[in-house]
Order: sequence, then C-alpha cells, then structure tokens
Amino acid sequence: MTALKDILLQNGPMLSGELARELAQATGIAENTASQKVTRSRDIQKIKGFFVSQQALCYLEEHTDDGALYTSLSQAMQDHGKKYWYCLNAIKKHGGIISQKYLECYTNYPVLPLKSHLPFKTIMQKFVSEKILIYDGAYYMFSPKFEKQSTNYLSYNTIELIKEDILTNFESLAKNIGLISYNTGKAFAEFGKFQWAFKGVSTVTGLMNKSTNGYLLADILIGHPIYDNDVRFFIEKLKHIQSFKNASRILPFLLVDDLDRDALLLLKQHGIVVGFINELFGQKYAETLKELITILNNAGASLKQTPEKYLDLLSELKKYNEGLANNIRGALFEFLVGHIHSINSNSSVVIGREIYENGSRHEMDVFVIYPDKIIIAECKAKKAKIDYDTVEKWTNTKLPAFKKWLNKQETLRDKPVEFEFWTTSNFDKDALEHLTNYQSRSTKTKISFLQSKEIRDYAKKMKNKKLKEAVEDFFLKPKA
Repeated sequence: MTALKDILLQNGPMLSGELARELAQATGIAENTASQKVTRSRDIQKIKGFFVSQQALCYLEEHTDDGALYTSLSQAMQDHGKKYWYCLNAIKKHGGIISQKYLECYTNYPVLPLKSHLPFKTIMQKFVSEKILIYDGAYYMFSPKFEKQSTNYLSYNTIELIKEDILTNFESLAKNIGLISYNTGKAFAEFGKFQWAFKGVSTVTGLMNKSTNGYLLADILIGHPIYDNDVRFFIEKLKHIQSFKNASRILPFLLVDDLDRDALLLLKQHGIVVGFINELFGQKYAETLKELITILNNAGASLKQTPEKYLDLLSELKKYNEGLANNIRGALFEFLVGHIHSINSNSSVVIGREIYENGSRHEMDVFVIYPDKIIIAECKAKKAKIDYDTVEKWTNTKLPAFKKWLNKQETLRDKPVEFEFWTTSNFDKDALEHLTNYQSRSTKTKISFLQSKEIRDYAKKMKNKKLKEAVEDFFLKPKA
C-alpha cells in the first residue's frame, strides 16, 4: 500500500493541499515534492475544478461505500468552493433529485452571460463530467457513489406540483392586492441574468425609480428543514443584481412552510420578506400541505402506520384546493394501490421506487415485498383510455428491466414476481389485445391488468367505506 493510500484510509477524503502536507510530514520529503506526488498519483481518485488554488478532492474507492465521500465533498466545497456548494446543498435537501428549472433558482449561477461569472450550464457540465451528478435531460441526481439510496421521483415530483400551486396562488395574491401589475407575473423567469421562481413587474410607488418599474422577485423552499445556510443562495443572488449600475428597485420574497430562527433573522437582516404559507393562504391550507408532504416523504411507513391518512387528506384537498388534488391525482392513485397491498401485515410497500437498468431510469410505481412473492404495480390515473404504446413500453421495456434488476438482488432473486397494471380508465382495443396476448405467453410470470370495473369491484370487496368513496368519487369515471 502506498503512503498516499494509507493516509487517505486513516483520514478519509482530503483536499490535495492537505494530503500533500500529511505526506510530507509522514515521509520527510519536501512539501513541493509531496504535492507533485499527489498530482501525479494514479493510485487515488480525484475530483477537480471546484476548489480554490486548483486543488482537488482526493479519495479512494472504499470511500464510496460508507457515505464519507459526500460528507467530505460538501465540507470541502463549503470551505473552499462556496458557489458550488449551493448546488450540492440544493440537491441534497431535495432528496438527491431536482429538476433543472428549480436548481437554476436555488444556485447563484447566472442563466445568461454575465461578466466574471461562469453560467449555470457550464458549471453543471463540470458536475456531470466529474461524475458527481447525473443529468437525464430534465432532472439532476447524485451519481451512485455519492447517494446509495434510490431517489423517490414520486415524492419529489409531487412536491414540485405543490410548489407550483403555491406559486400560482402567490401570483393571484400579489396581483389582487396590487403588488404587481396585471398579467406581468411569471413563474421561472430570468431577472438580472439570474433565475427566480417568480417575477412580477411592480408600479408601487416605493418600487418605482422615476419612470422605471420595480420588480417583485420570489423563490420557494418547502418540504424540508430550512437553516441559515439554506437561504444564503437567495441573499447572494440579490447582492449580485443589486450591484449592477442603475439596478431596478425590487421587493424580494422567500416563500416557506417553516424556518429556523437563525435563518429568519438572517433574511430579515437583508431586508427580505419571509412569506410563510400559513400566513399568506391560511392555517388549514398550510397544515394540509404539510401533512401531505410528510406522507409523501415517508410513503411506505405512512401506509403501515396511518393507512387511511391520505384518504382523509384527499377529502381535505378536495375541499380547500380541488385544483391541486386533481394535479396530483396520479400520486394519490399510487397510494391507493399501495394501500390495498399494505393491508397484509406481512407486506412491505415502497411507493415510487426508482432503479437504473439497461442504461435507463425506470420507476416502480408500487413495489411490494410479501413473504412468498414480489409484486410490482404500474398505476395510471388517467381519464383517457390507455393506448397500445403505453402498454407496449410496459411489457417490452419496463418489465425486462425490472426482472434484470431483481435478479441482481440477493434477497429477492428467488422469489416469484407478479406484475400488475392498474388504470382508473380502460384500455383501448389494441392495448387490451396486446396485454391479453402477453399474459397468455407469460407462463413463468403472473401478469394482471385492472381497469375501472375491476378496481370498483376490488374496493367493494375490501369493505372499507372511505376507500370505496375515494374510488367512486375521485378516481373513477361515473358509471355509464
């Protein structure tokens, strides 16, 4: 074992400058010589391009197994590459996955060319090329060496829909009380070369600069604890745009569901309006959203511990925000199917499990482990009929990927697997024919497909009044 590897094994990942000093001290060689050895070494892994003085984070393959690599990278960026740390922190706070449109807001990288600043896309290419992140064309995710747990696309995507609903309500509020001019509100908009979750033109007297309009700018953070470091990206963006010559006057809002006291004081010190969801839109609305997010973030446990909680929330959502309830109908339907499978006390249910197989990301809408079998269910809460292309992709792309992945899982590979396709509507003629033929050919694997009638019958058999009402009143089409 080389001296470099021995130092890293004892101390964990280190910046190259610190590693060189340790090597010089351990071997008695000059620090310059030690630095050259670190730079030229092929025995260690390096992450370059993010740290002051052209340093690199040095680590061993072993560090990818115990979670030490992310912790070390985060600390190194926070201390020696803060502008990059904002990106890392935003993704970590959102469970290891984030869409590009939100990440553009949560960093302080310009989205348009700005002198002396690297643009967002250039910086993100560095993260991807250094294999810190994976980008699938819409979402950024940690690579497996930084995040061993699978990301929950269902939870993240649904929380995004909740955020967008809040932004829509915020636009209505700002417009109705005259903070912004009519029809100027825009979500995910550029201002001052940077991206904001919301922008609106304001002609309020205090924001006007002679004949120049002012602007209301807002970002939104919900669904996770928020501390002082988590809000600094917003402060930094504001500092940038306020430093421009002839900068417009602005009214900055940060929309939150909860906030640590130090973060609140920091925002107030910088003249930022903190928009608490409960104060803007009412306590009941805020509580309903908070309970929904809690369930989304702990889907499997929620179905076991409080199996009907999401049905109560569905009723509340329909009462206070039917538009949002309809927008997240797909996620709620996955909970319905998960609920049905969770009734067996010996089952383990995961909602929205993601895997990487055959070169692509695949989502298991409902993944159930029983003592004697495994069930993977596809769930479609649509009003239109399910077409041939949808079921063909399920049978010919998803199922082979699921089978291949299961075969690699030591504790699961010997259990028989069953596949289910649930839809709140019906299959069209070609789709139904394809499923029927595929089912008849699948002699080793059980294939089931349930349409509106079968789901209605299923709910009746369960003799659960709340579930039956949810199926009839919210998920299924009225009887013909």
